Amino acid sequence: MLEIKNITICYKDRPTVKNFSMTLEQGQIASLVGESGSGKTTVIRAVLGLLAGGGKVTEGDILFEGTSLLKNTPDQWRKLRGTDISMIFQDSGAMLNPIRKIGDVFVEYIRTHETISKEDAWKKGIRMLERMRLPSGDNIMNSYPFQLSGGMRQRVGIAMAMTFQPKLLLADEPTSALDVTTQAQIVRQMMELREEFGTSIIVVTHNLGVAAYMSDLIVVMKNGEIADAGDRDYMLYGSHGDYTQKLLDAVPSLGGVRYV
Repeated sequence: MLEIKNITICYKDRPTVKNFSMTLEQGQIASLVGESGSGKTTVIRAVLGLLAGGGKVTEGDILFEGTSLLKNTPDQWRKLRGTDISMIFQDSGAMLNPIRKIGDVFVEYIRTHETISKEDAWKKGIRMLERMRLPSGDNIMNSYPFQLSGGMRQRVGIAMAMTFQPKLLLADEPTSALDVTTQAQIVRQMMELREEFGTSIIVVTHNLGVAAYMSDLIVVMKNGEIADAGDRDYMLYGSHGDYTQKLLDAVPSLGGVRYV
């Protein structure tokens, strides 16, 4: 489904990601793991054509269902984003307009991609919220972002991202601003998306424990390059470089047992 072929991403002619390659099949979940500044978010933004500050892919290619995304026109990107490829941002609440109700934003989003009445778009929004286990969808639609908890705002972001059942979901630190209990709920819901819709997911995270729990493929990044990569069993029990081992050692343990 997705093939990233040896890409280099530069900002002002300075490479921030170098020689990055990854293949993702339908229904697979992959995690990009590493410290801040390692290039994780830059990779998924390149996939969605949303590199900020003049960033550009200078080498390699990104193929989605066999077609190069780097050749997309602005109109092709508008049709692709939010439908076949969607993104959940680190703090979905920050991406919502603070002076507009959830329902107004949700309805506008739906009607941007589908010819549908406002009333039907409203009902569709409620259905998606309730699928994300948000009770009283009508009340949520009539709420402002500041009236919702962090976990509720994140579920709203996931509901919007999944409205058109995308083939690929990109998630940028979707649990970092949440408490541990809510993190677990969001992770389970993302895994349910894979089961229900066959959605492929790329998750950017600092948390190797989260990556090990939910991912088929784990890619460890350092200084813009791949430091290690493999399936879950290899990453947990295989022979690693020093950097990957340090990440594993940093996962908290309880009673001498590390829960990854």
